[in-house]
Amino acid sequence: MIYILSYILNTVCIVIVVTVHGFLTALTSDLLGDNTSKNMVSLNPKKHVEPLGFLFMLFFRFGWGQPVKTTSYYYKNKKTGLLLTGVIPIAAGIILGVALMGLSVALSQITAEWIGYAAYFIQLLGTTALRFAIFNIIPIYPLSGSKIITALLSPNGIVKYNQMEKIFQIVLMLVIIMGVLNTPFFMIEQFVMNIFG
Repeated sequence: MIYILSYILNTVCIVIVVTVHGFLTALTSDLLGDNTSKNMVSLNPKKHVEPLGFLFMLFFRFGWGQPVKTTSYYYKNKKTGLLLTGVIPIAAGIILGVALMGLSVALSQITAEWIGYAAYFIQLLGTTALRFAIFNIIPIYPLSGSKIITALLSPNGIVKYNQMEKIFQIVLMLVIIMGVLNTPFFMIEQFVMNIFG
């Protein structure tokens, strides 16, 4: 029963985090003049949750959402537009994750039983948000980091990067499955929790 409840809570957290991240990516791009993914400026999880990425998050802790397609042609400044579209959702996720983890620590000081359950869920939501945001820094499509690296590379570099894209994706999936990222990310989560006591 505990395992079932754990999967349910994890599912809720994953859906919320992935949806908010995708929404912010689409909203940022739209506000910068690109309406390519205007239909994804929505908090409807169906538009943002990608089945395989969701399963990876549920069973391996790391995954991805539906790619938010953007067209830098519509930005006033292509490089700045790409950078902001990649950075803003990541920054928002880190801030949200840290804030929720801090709130969970504060709530855990209250002895009421139902508050304890709320604190646990908020902590789970916070760690999921923080983990997903930092994971998205990795410059591999469809993660947000791919937009950032595209903004920083030369045209020739972008061509070479795109040619290697499939290989990068396969390597990343293997790294996730092998659990290589678990320890460093656990250390980050523990560091944040220790800040709040």
